[in-house]
Order: sequence, then structure tokens, then C-alpha cells
Amino acid sequence: MTFKELDHELPNGFHDAILHDLRIDYLRGSAVLRMELDFGDPDGPKPEDYRSGEVKVTGMCFCSIDPPSHDHPYVPDGYPLNVSGDPAKPDRFPAFEELSRTLPPGVLCYRFYVDEWNSFINIAAKDVQISWVDEGTRAVE
Repeated sequence: MTFKELDHELPNGFHDAILHDLRIDYLRGSAVLRMELDFGDPDGPKPEDYRSGEVKVTGMCFCSIDPPSHDHPYVPDGYPLNVSGDPAKPDRFPAFEELSRTLPPGVLCYRFYVDEWNSFINIAAKDVQISWVDEGTRAVE
């Protein structure tokens, strides 16, 4: 499964996700994003219900983290990062057009916008899977 396919399977995709940590293993070409994903229904009794999971990335070609914008704080002060994801496209990720020509078949690039930094985390990978850390959802306060 790709990031884009997983995004479509999740109730709210990667929109308004909360990123706790990102572990990268360049030797194995893998990464793990520990996140809380929004399962809430905006019109339901719990508009913001989050479920904790680990997004496991394999077949990773690269992970690039843009520096924070100069007018945004670098250190999150002990809080996780708020992110939203979408497929990388040349009009929004200038280096993507050149990079995409060198990626192996089946590798797609996805990006996460980091609210607190006003910048992006870009990941090119072949496969992603999610495993849930908890059995239920929790309301964000």
C-alpha cells in the first residue's frame, strides 16, 4: 500500500494528524512514524477523535526534512507536531520533478506539512502499513 492509498482508507486521511516521532533506518530503507490520526466525524458527537498508530515505511528511497521557516519556532516545547499529508507534486515540491525520474518503479513521494514549522517532511517509499497502538479512539482536548 502507498501513502496515498492509506490516506484514502483513513476516515480523515492524514489531515490534522499529530506526529510524535519519526524513526529513520537508512540502512534498511525504512522508517516509522508514530502518529495520532483523526477518526472523528465533524458532524458527530466527537468531532475530534484520535487513534494512535505506527505508520511503517519500507522500500524508502529518501526522507528529507525541510528546515523550519525563519519566523516559526524550531523547538516544539515538548508537544508533538501537527501535520497534514498529501502526495508530492512538482508544482508544490520543486525538486520532485527531477527526483521522480530517478526513483525506482513503484516508489511514490508523499509529504507532510508541519504546521509549527511552516515546512515539509518528504518521504519517497514503495510501501506503507499501519499498526494500531490502541484499541479505541480518544478525544483531543
